[in-house]
Amino acid sequence: MKTKKYISIFLLILYVCSALCTAVRAEATDTAAETDDPANDKIIPTGYEIPENEEMTVKCRNALLYSEYDDRYLFSKRADELLEPASTTKTMVGIMIFEKFGDRLDTQVTVTKELLEGKEGLSIYLEEGEVLTIRQLLTILLMHGANDVSTILAHYYMQDVVNDGDDLIKFAELMTARAAEIGCENTVYKNVTGLHAGGARTVLPDLIKIAVHASNIPGFLDMTSTGRLIIEKSETTKSRIVLSRNYLVSSYQTAKYKTQGVTGMSYGSTDEMGQCLLVSAEYDGKRYFAALMGGYTDTDDEETLVVYTDAIKLLDFARTGFKYIDVLKKGVIITQVGVRFSTNTDVVTLVPEKTVSMYLPVNTDVSKEISFKNIVPADKIDAPVAQGERAGDIIVVYNGAEVCRVPLVTTVSVPQSKILYVLDKLENFVKKPVVIASFISFFILLFVFVIIKAVIEGQRKKRKRIK
Repeated sequence: MKTKKYISIFLLILYVCSALCTAVRAEATDTAAETDDPANDKIIPTGYEIPENEEMTVKCRNALLYSEYDDRYLFSKRADELLEPASTTKTMVGIMIFEKFGDRLDTQVTVTKELLEGKEGLSIYLEEGEVLTIRQLLTILLMHGANDVSTILAHYYMQDVVNDGDDLIKFAELMTARAAEIGCENTVYKNVTGLHAGGARTVLPDLIKIAVHASNIPGFLDMTSTGRLIIEKSETTKSRIVLSRNYLVSSYQTAKYKTQGVTGMSYGSTDEMGQCLLVSAEYDGKRYFAALMGGYTDTDDEETLVVYTDAIKLLDFARTGFKYIDVLKKGVIITQVGVRFSTNTDVVTLVPEKTVSMYLPVNTDVSKEISFKNIVPADKIDAPVAQGERAGDIIVVYNGAEVCRVPLVTTVSVPQSKILYVLDKLENFVKKPVVIASFISFFILLFVFVIIKAVIEGQRKKRKRIK
C-alpha cells in the first residue's frame, strides 16, 4: 500500500512540473512573437501641424508652398479660396497629351483649319499647313503657354474620341474628370486656354496635386524648364524662336528672376486672376512646389513682377526655414522597470527603440515645444528578459498634440532563476479558486472516507466479537 501511495505522489509531481514547463514555453513563445525587428533606426513622422510663421508674408493674393518629401504645406495664404484655373490650365492639358501620346511624341501633326478652330488669346501664330511634332507642340505649350498650341493639341486628342458636341468643351470635361482622378475635388475646367469662363474653378491645393502629378511624368519637367526652343525652317514650317515665359528658369528675356533649383512649371496671367504661377524646384534631393495667384506688377518697386519675387521668397523659406531635428534619440535611457524571477538584478533600464526626427522650423525650441509621455504598463517584468525587448512606449508630443509613439526597449538581457519562477507559479497555482476548491473537496472527501472507513472497521470488529 505504501508503495502505491509513493508512486501516486510521484506521478502528481511529474504532472505539475509538466504543466509548469508548458506554461513557461507558452510565455516564452508569446515574448518572442512580440519582439519587434526594426527595419531602420529612425522614425520621420508627418501627421503633425507646424504653426504658421507670422513673419513670413507674400504680396500675391493667394499662395501655397508644399514639401513633397515631408508631404506637408509649409506656407499658406488664402489657399482654399475658389479661383479660376487661368494659365495653370495648360499644365492639365500637358498631362492629358503626355498620358495619351507619351510613347509617340515624335508623331508629326499637320496644322489644319479644324485644329485651329476656337483659338483665342496668346499665340505663336501657327498657320495651316505647318508641320510640327507632338514633342515640339508640347514643349511650346508648357514653356510658353501658347493658346493656339493648346487648341491644336486638344483637337488632335479628340480625333479618335466619340463626341457629338464641341470638341474643346468635351476635352475640358475630360480634363475635369482626370483632375478628379488625381484627387482634385474642387477643380472644373471650361476651356483649354484658361481664359475667363463662367463655372471654371480650382483651389491651390488642387493645383499642387496637379503639379506633383505632372512632375512625375518622365520628360514633363524637361519641357517646363526649357528656356528657348528653336524651330528650324523647312518646306512646311516657318523658322521660329520660342522663349519661356517662366523667368524663374529662363534669362533670355530678363535675368532678374532666374533661380537655381527651379525646374518649371508654368506662368500666365488674366485680367481676372492676375499673374499666376506654378513652380517646381529641387534642393538637396527634396522637391518643393508652389502655387501663386493674384500677382501684379509693382510700379513702386521698379516694375517688379511680384509673382516671381514671391515665388523666390517661398522657395528660399522652404530651403532655409526648416530642418530635421532629432527630438528623441535611440539608446538614451528614459526610465527603468523592475524585474521578477532574477537573482542578478531587480531593475532594467529602458531606451527608445528608434530615433525620432521631425521636420521643424529652424528656430524651434525643442525643450519648450516638444514633450514626452512614458507608458510602461507593468511595474515589473518577468525574467528571462532579452536585450531589446519591448517593455513600454514613449509618446512624442508637439505643441500639445501627439506626434508618434516609439517602443521603449530593455538595454540588457536578464536570465531567469528557475527556482524563483517555479515557486512563484506554484504559489499562484495554489491560490487559484478552482485549486482551493479542489483541495477543500479533497479534504472533505478524505474526511468522509476516513469516517466511513472507521465505521466499517468498527462494524467488522463488532461482528468478530459476536462470533
